[in-house]
Amino acid sequence: MRGLRGSCLLFLPSFTTLVFSFGTINEPLHIGQHSEHERLSRAAFRCHPKTGVSDGVCFEELSLMQLAGTSGPDLILGGIAVPGELMGNLWGFGEVHVGRGLNGAVGAPDTLDPVPEGPEAHCDNADFLDSLAFGLEEPYPRTRAEATKELQTCINHLRRRFGEGLDAADNIVDEHARIVEREVEIKHAHCTFSFPELQMHLFSRSKCSTIEGLGRALHGIQDFYAHSNWADDAAAPFGPDNPPGLKRDDAPVFLDLRGDSDIAKQVPHNLSTGCFGGILSDGPLGKQGHPLEPGSMDCTGRITHHTLNKDNGYINSENGTTSDPGPNTPRSDIEGNFDRAVQAAIRDSRRQWRYFREEIRRLYGTERGNIIICSLVRDNPAQDCYGRRIAIIRDAYDGISGGNRIAQMQIPISHWLQTELRGQQHDEGAHSGPISANTTKNKGWGEEMPVLNLAPTHHYDISPKPLISQGLDMSTSVLELIRNASDVPANKSAIVAISTIKNHHLSEQLAHVMQAGDEGIRVHLGLLPLQEPLPFGPLAQADVEIAQDQKREEDLITAVLRSGGTYSILHHRSYVSAFLDHVISRGLTQYDNAQDTATHLVEGLAIADYVTPDTEPRRYSFDAHALDNVVLSVAPITSRLKLHVTLRHVRKNVVLREFDIGLGGNATFRAELGLYDVPMKDAWFELEVAHVQAERLVGSGLFEVSLETEHGGHEWEHEEL
Repeated sequence: MRGLRGSCLLFLPSFTTLVFSFGTINEPLHIGQHSEHERLSRAAFRCHPKTGVSDGVCFEELSLMQLAGTSGPDLILGGIAVPGELMGNLWGFGEVHVGRGLNGAVGAPDTLDPVPEGPEAHCDNADFLDSLAFGLEEPYPRTRAEATKELQTCINHLRRRFGEGLDAADNIVDEHARIVEREVEIKHAHCTFSFPELQMHLFSRSKCSTIEGLGRALHGIQDFYAHSNWADDAAAPFGPDNPPGLKRDDAPVFLDLRGDSDIAKQVPHNLSTGCFGGILSDGPLGKQGHPLEPGSMDCTGRITHHTLNKDNGYINSENGTTSDPGPNTPRSDIEGNFDRAVQAAIRDSRRQWRYFREEIRRLYGTERGNIIICSLVRDNPAQDCYGRRIAIIRDAYDGISGGNRIAQMQIPISHWLQTELRGQQHDEGAHSGPISANTTKNKGWGEEMPVLNLAPTHHYDISPKPLISQGLDMSTSVLELIRNASDVPANKSAIVAISTIKNHHLSEQLAHVMQAGDEGIRVHLGLLPLQEPLPFGPLAQADVEIAQDQKREEDLITAVLRSGGTYSILHHRSYVSAFLDHVISRGLTQYDNAQDTATHLVEGLAIADYVTPDTEPRRYSFDAHALDNVVLSVAPITSRLKLHVTLRHVRKNVVLREFDIGLGGNATFRAELGLYDVPMKDAWFELEVAHVQAERLVGSGLFEVSLETEHGGHEWEHEEL
């Protein structure tokens, strides 16, 4: 979206630094701007107004301010608030509202640094019209291939900005996943986003540079919908002054910024953005650039930016609702077009942020990646991202009991969990322990879990469930974590439990697991086989004798997943380390990974999961090696459940396998990736499982997913239990 920032360079050269250093433009009367990028981004990423606390996806207010910016009614000059009306009268524009805070990373491409970014940052000039198909006498000045090439230039630019942000994220934490406080501090000085080529990674804090790369990429993503006919409605006759509308509400495949492929085969034939000749020459009909505007281009006979843009209108920054579009741009004047563009931009901004988080976790590992993401979304990460309290419990059955433990950890680290599982205290190494500015950065310790007096006290309104003689001591674990919630909040707590698939007492833990979920405690349950390895793939229900009946078993699985945890069956006892890695990937506690993020698949586990018609599809990612023979398997657990399963290569941005399974389809999804499917470099794959609605099908249900490779698990450390 273009606004006053670009035009002031022409009219007000002596005021350019003054105007553009302080915030986004909010001048609805004459310029028509309502800080659309800021409001749209706030609607996409704001936290719940009652708490203001991040769930791992939303940005807390100060961090959101760096990304989206903040607009206000006055211009601040030397610490004095100058009313926008006064400044507007001086300039002859009427009332001008200039942000009192900052432009934000999303608004940075429109900022003078020293000049705004070019058309590649806004996806302009990718215009095309099929003159022959629409019965026009004059051939259109550009071919489909030329328009697609221009769009490819935009997407390559956004990919580069996306990558700059990812690159900067590496410096937010050290090699041990501990936060480098000077790189995330924003309370005493806001981020600045000028001269990105010089500033990126050199003069800016890493959190600021990461947000800048993401924000500059999001600007172009949002502009694509405002400047194109992707979401537009339009009526014939069609021509350069009224191109067709695609009226699509899905996200373009070619806008996946994780990809590195050519987009030519993914672009719809009638897709168009507008030719932007310049501020002085843009209008309903394309014409030559203005001689007083250096760099303006010839748009004669072409679809113009004016014709297609839906830049202006009011966006509610709390919920994204829209009103007062335009006015006086042809596409904004068509009812619903502005709103469709805004809603599509909000959805895709959230999609790109999810991709960004998944890239961080893949590039830097889930342990470092989760803390990096925590540092980006929270205003005080040096305090808030530390402190976990974990109950590690093992089954008092079949001779595998090794003592239950309670451990306090700074951050979730897989080998610390494994040490505690062995019955030993983990060592967090140097630089642990509290600091003056961080009361929740604990030293880290572990000990055997005490046997609690289960009688309720006046301090805790808890009705304890009875302990059982065999099986997991889930009740004591829940009470111990709740008892210490004032030290470490429940949403920073988790239970990691190891049992066996032949344990008939597991069903008795259902009430305890549900109580844990109600308290915000995640439960992760790993089920060991007996001495013989289990066959690969989802297990037949007769082989998993967990409860007295299948319904009881499904209730337990659902309760574990409802807590945000993971329910996994290990194919062999040597896969305990793999299970713990999976726990870290899924998110040890509610603080550690949002459930919309793809879970990293590891071999040797059958992972249970849950889908409903109203939730996002469940997603999984994995890396393959060129010489591996990778086998994926997905199967429903719940009867009368139908699933749509898609396997894609992320970098190539292509679907490799796709079909429905369950009632009325194949019983399972099975995909083998051999030598010709796995590239030598960057073999990143994504598996997506979505619910299918139809008659005679259940509304939601459980399924299992497994991954194996030909080397069969020798990478994982054998763990005797």
